[in-house]
Amino acid sequence: MQSSSSRYLIIGLATVLFFILGYMMRESLSPFIIYLFIAALCYPLRSNAFVVRLFWLSTVLIVIWILSVLSGLLAPFIIAFILAFLFEPLMEWLVSKKVKRSYSAVLITLLGVGSIFLLIFLIIPLITAQSQSLADALANLPEQFDSIFDNLEQLPIVRQYDIDISALRSSIVSFFQAKGNGLSSLLTDILSKAAQSVPTLISAIVNIVLIPVLVFYFLSDFPTIKQTLLNLIPREYFPTASEYFGLAGAILRQYLRGQVIIMFILIAIYSSLFFLIGLGYSLLLGIVYGVMAFVPYIGGIIALTLSVIVALFGEAVGRTIVLILIIYALVHAIENFILVPKIIGERVKLNPIVLFLAIFLFGYFFGFFGVLSAVPLSAFLVEILNKQLAIASQKKNIDDSSSTEPL
Repeated sequence: MQSSSSRYLIIGLATVLFFILGYMMRESLSPFIIYLFIAALCYPLRSNAFVVRLFWLSTVLIVIWILSVLSGLLAPFIIAFILAFLFEPLMEWLVSKKVKRSYSAVLITLLGVGSIFLLIFLIIPLITAQSQSLADALANLPEQFDSIFDNLEQLPIVRQYDIDISALRSSIVSFFQAKGNGLSSLLTDILSKAAQSVPTLISAIVNIVLIPVLVFYFLSDFPTIKQTLLNLIPREYFPTASEYFGLAGAILRQYLRGQVIIMFILIAIYSSLFFLIGLGYSLLLGIVYGVMAFVPYIGGIIALTLSVIVALFGEAVGRTIVLILIIYALVHAIENFILVPKIIGERVKLNPIVLFLAIFLFGYFFGFFGVLSAVPLSAFLVEILNKQLAIASQKKNIDDSSSTEPL
């Protein structure tokens, strides 16, 4: 009895000393080392259900940590996997038409990915030139506001009621003066640093060459990769996990593919209409509107604000701003009532309250990536919730019907 008590005392003392040692070494311990400790502790108790869940949760967390640490290195792999994921339905269609998978992968890589890269290379010089011109113009924004306030002071209503707008004038002009000077030098600094950074240039070239190659291999081995990931799931969770993975893949593919198509349509529409009304930087603004479509409501407001600021540099400012508002309302209606239902479908449609909440929550916890992924992830969670509610309702109906059967 005494030896048993001594043994537990030694184990307790060793455990306390272990935690003290870990606390003193906390700055030297990496999450990966802690994960190895968790795995070593869980292995002897691997038959326990709670220990198994704890291990898999730790595995998910360590994978997220590795991805965040190696995000820069893994960027071409992630981009290539997303492109392969989007082109996979086309790949399956070609395979169903008796085209070999390797030939289909080559064809999609050359035509699909090659077209995207060609489009990017053609547009980047125009975007760079317009961005530099816009950044330089922002430096003159305070003078532009001076002119606007001079015109406001001449309005009859301002003179009649002796409205003092000098305080508002000074605060707005000083604000945009500070921001304008920063924006005017921002792009120049980025371009100069990028030009002087040889490793960055080499890395960009390597990524440009590497991404199509990775897309080819991902497309060729996509069924194998999918099956390997599914084989990692324990057998008792396989049916549920397989169903959820299929649901998540369908929603994500439907959203991304549809949103990319809508993005290019919006870029073409906004750029063309802004060019027709004589608004400067029409291509750059059209791209901003298209990209901001990934962030519902909030992105459109940001793009609208930027286009109104740009309109202040041109002539007939009032008429141009009115035309911008009309264009935005018209295209926004076309996007919500025609493009989104036809291209993305109703499956990804969310209640505006849920949408706003998801954008703010995902953005707060996961940053810019969280904002971009808020819509498909929220749609996936809502779909799971609806399925669970439907199952619960079905069970309740069965129980109610069985309880009301005559004896």
